[in-house]
Amino acid sequence: MRNRPIRKAIALAATGALLSGEPLSANAQDEIDLMLRRGQVPPDMMHEHGYSDFTDPLGRFLDLLAAGAFVQARSIQPDACATWLATRQNSPLTGKFWVWNTEINLDTLCAHR
Repeated sequence: MRNRPIRKAIALAATGALLSGEPLSANAQDEIDLMLRRGQVPPDMMHEHGYSDFTDPLGRFLDLLAAGAFVQARSIQPDACATWLATRQNSPLTGKFWVWNTEINLDTLCAHR
């Protein structure tokens, strides 16, 4: 019964975390959300629309992020992630890229998809 105070403390901490409203790891913000929330992208460099020569979703997604068209990029993110997850084993890409001084890893970004 020596573990009872420890169990009680763990139960209280878990209950507090659930009730605090803080996002859990499953709902945690990804690198793109954090970059935008931290204000790493100058407001005058954020655009509603971007341009890409790529026709595949992954290439377009990367271009749109680089262009600052985050809303448009997010709209095709599911398709970009599906493409990445299906082709990463044979891709010459590492899955890591930089956007506005933030390293983004497609394996992490697309893991929950």
